[in-house]
Amino acid sequence: MSVWKRFLLRLSVSLSLILVASVFGCQSAGEPRGPAMFFPSPPTPPRVQFLTWASGAEQIEPQRTAFDDFVLGEEPGHRRRIDKPYGIAARDGVVYVCDTKGLCLSRLDFKNNTYSTMGGRGPGRLRKPINVVIDPLDYKFVVDPVRKQVVVFDPQDKYVKAFDVPKPCRPVDVAIYKNEIYVLDNDETCQIVVLDRLTGDVLRALGGPGGEPGQFKLPNSICIGPQGFLYVSDTHNFRIQKLTRDGEPVWTRGTVGRRLGQFGRPRGVRVGPNGIVYVVDGASEIVQMFDIEKGQLLMRFGGPGTVPGSLVLPSTLTIDDSSLPYFEQYIHKDFDAEYLLFVANQYGPHLVNVYAFGSFPEGYQLSESEVETLPVVSSERRDIDSPEKEPEPVATPNQSQPEDHP
Repeated sequence: MSVWKRFLLRLSVSLSLILVASVFGCQSAGEPRGPAMFFPSPPTPPRVQFLTWASGAEQIEPQRTAFDDFVLGEEPGHRRRIDKPYGIAARDGVVYVCDTKGLCLSRLDFKNNTYSTMGGRGPGRLRKPINVVIDPLDYKFVVDPVRKQVVVFDPQDKYVKAFDVPKPCRPVDVAIYKNEIYVLDNDETCQIVVLDRLTGDVLRALGGPGGEPGQFKLPNSICIGPQGFLYVSDTHNFRIQKLTRDGEPVWTRGTVGRRLGQFGRPRGVRVGPNGIVYVVDGASEIVQMFDIEKGQLLMRFGGPGTVPGSLVLPSTLTIDDSSLPYFEQYIHKDFDAEYLLFVANQYGPHLVNVYAFGSFPEGYQLSESEVETLPVVSSERRDIDSPEKEPEPVATPNQSQPEDHP
């Protein structure tokens, strides 16, 4: 038998097997899903549901079969996976993750089921991407403390330009408000530098080192809420702050500790469209939620562990409602999801966790078979200051504080 005939025979057999599998092996649309993880756990009305996770191409792209390898050839042996995430942003089904070790942006496209990277070469080459935000026009702003710049990519993910941050500087996060760029600088100046988006000129600088309201000690994250106020994760003051865009303090919340309302290592801070302030704590490995007006504690989600839904040294999060259609398959049929929460873990098997914020109808009761809970783990877990440093214990108020740099 010729090589060509053998190929056609194998092709015919493989297609027949695929057809049989498609007819008899598919899950029916009406088949019930397994138990889901909610926060808080019932009987308290749940507000956050854990949906799914991803760490790279294996969870995003369709898995190749032996037939694919036969026809297309075997895939290259290198891993297509996030190495060490920190910052994260999402828009319309695409999640951008700052890979601080891979030195690029990992692009997880849940809309088209593809995985890729960007910012690895050319004038937009990233040297140490730490945080990324997406503005209303779909431009991506990436903070790079090695370049000492904010690097900008357009809606097609092409490099546009880079904004210099005045020296001395170590930019760690960025927020966009109209034509102003707010760059959080955690070098010895501990300030927020405001740049003109069109020219890159410095318009003003806010804050400074210290422990008074409006001052910072190694701040880690910044965002702007829907009402135009600034929110800063003031890491080594163990608090978050709400400020005006001119730097005037509105409120501060938090003290050192591991109880709710306290912080061991406050990191990423973001505000939802409904006015809830979300703060990632890298020490207790939870996300705490606060009222936007007075900073009152509302609830928390996550928790230490290695199972899906738990957090392992989380760094920051992003909030997005435009990606909801691509995660509907994971959402409980009676849970009314308002937006998604993507949380980045620096370590562990589940580097990007996806949650949904929403609610059940009033009076709705979940059965025990519908609910999954996080296993309880020891509270004595390691903590880490930065992607570069080895883990070390969380300091108490009487101990000297190690540097906390992303």
